Amino acid sequence: MLSKAYLRQRLHNQIKAIVVVTIALNVVGCKSPSGTSNSYVGEQQAIAAALESASTSRPEISGPQEKPSNINAQKMTLAEAVKKINKNNQPASEYDPKMTVWFVTMDGLWLGEMSAPGDVPAPEPVPYHHYAIIIDAKTGSEIESSLSP
Repeated sequence: MLSKAYLRQRLHNQIKAIVVVTIALNVVGCKSPSGTSNSYVGEQQAIAAALESASTSRPEISGPQEKPSNINAQKMTLAEAVKKINKNNQPASEYDPKMTVWFVTMDGLWLGEMSAPGDVPAPEPVPYHHYAIIIDAKTGSEIESSLSP
């Protein structure tokens, strides 16, 4: 006859195995038939990616002159996000307009630094106070950005 301790241990091991299999099936269930992930980066990850992008100086625009504030992120389609930047714009042809993106906006101060070659003296930098960045919700990479006064 089997002891109660042995039976309890065996039942415990079977329950652990069921839990492991259930978790594995749930993870596999998160994949689409094509093998690509259906998961999206979260709001905080999208904001972090947008802040990293907004903190990078580019030839035509400075890095932030003050800490960005009033940061908001909304999940939407690429077509909706592009229309928020400019109602007359269309998404670039290499992107699906129905793809899910994060539309991240923030306030701060960035300076337009590009001047025409030969401009002496260089014109005063143009101040921009609003930054909008479209982040791919699957990869977390920037698709498009726009600054406004």
